[in-house]
Amino acid sequence: MAQPASPHALYISEILFAILYHIEDDRKALARLACCCHAFSEPALSVLWSSVRSFSPFIPLLPPTVKFLWDHSQFDEITLVEFQCPPEEEWRVFDSYARRVRRLYSGSRCHQIVTRIRSGTTLFPLLQSLSLQLVEPPDMRGHLFSDSLRSLKISGPAYVHCKDDRVQMAIAHVARDAPLIEHLHIEDYTYSVVQSSLPPLHFAHLRVVEISAFFGYTLLQSLCHILSQAPVTQLKLELPPLPNKEWDISIPVFPALKSLQICGNPASAEQFVFHLASEGLQELSVQHTRGSASAADYHQLLLCVADKYGNTLQQLSLSTLQQISLSLSQSPTPNYPYDVSQTVIDAFYALAPRFNRLQTFHLSLPHNRYVHLAPELTSESHTWPSLKLLDLEAT
Repeated sequence: MAQPASPHALYISEILFAILYHIEDDRKALARLACCCHAFSEPALSVLWSSVRSFSPFIPLLPPTVKFLWDHSQFDEITLVEFQCPPEEEWRVFDSYARRVRRLYSGSRCHQIVTRIRSGTTLFPLLQSLSLQLVEPPDMRGHLFSDSLRSLKISGPAYVHCKDDRVQMAIAHVARDAPLIEHLHIEDYTYSVVQSSLPPLHFAHLRVVEISAFFGYTLLQSLCHILSQAPVTQLKLELPPLPNKEWDISIPVFPALKSLQICGNPASAEQFVFHLASEGLQELSVQHTRGSASAADYHQLLLCVADKYGNTLQQLSLSTLQQISLSLSQSPTPNYPYDVSQTVIDAFYALAPRFNRLQTFHLSLPHNRYVHLAPELTSESHTWPSLKLLDLEAT
């Protein structure tokens, strides 16, 4: 007869934490376990507070004088200048919970204000992942970012005219205070951003960067300059649906880049690829998500990629929109209307021999277009010996 499991197994921390992380989404169960007994209390609280979705749960834990300011909306500049930070013993309850947090989602002005008030201390010393909306410019004396931080998603105020460089200054804080940062995602929802004068910053471990610019190129240009010398190997850019006349990068950027994904029009993508400092790009994806483009834009993009990365590129993916103007002087065939889809395929076919190491080519075409694929453009082609996968998709 099988013997029941010993209850003492739950006193083994590895087993208990394995069970607790299995129910980490059931916050009520974790809270009940924390109140169950002394042995379960600390582990359950650690899991319960490891991921926090806002700064709000910490407001009741603030020292009385700080909470009074929040409750009475007295976070004005004059009050903050004269306010004295409470002594460390008044922060003990706050710290006992803050040190458990590993992932935090914060868009609260209170978070930034408390960081300013307690400028000599990092509020969340063991934080590894932070999603932060900058409600106001960061204070240079504060420490929003812990030195344990590995992943950061940051955005400015949404759908307003921003007259400061708060996002760029926050990135400067990251370079100063979070030397181990590996992943950086920046979202820009503002209509206008002041150009920053910051020089390229040092990031020893930054490898993955995502930049989403929805309304303008100003912040995007500034961030490309600030991050230009970082050892980034994976980059994703989301470009705004605007003409790229203001899209200007003055220096080569991202020398270590291996994988690049661009969402935007092909003309802007071509200009960015032209300014890349990387000599070994291996993966490129261009998704024409919005904005105007012509068949000539795709031809120029493919020509630029072939010139720079014909000997290194292993994977290429292009996605076209349905509404694109035809500008190349080509004649349609009776059975295959000559639209941009056919133009892209023909342009690539002419350049295929220059892609010496390309193994995968993915082309996403509008579903209502007909294209003619030359029989030589196959995985058995002698002019393209490295090809392993040719993928044509109707969208």
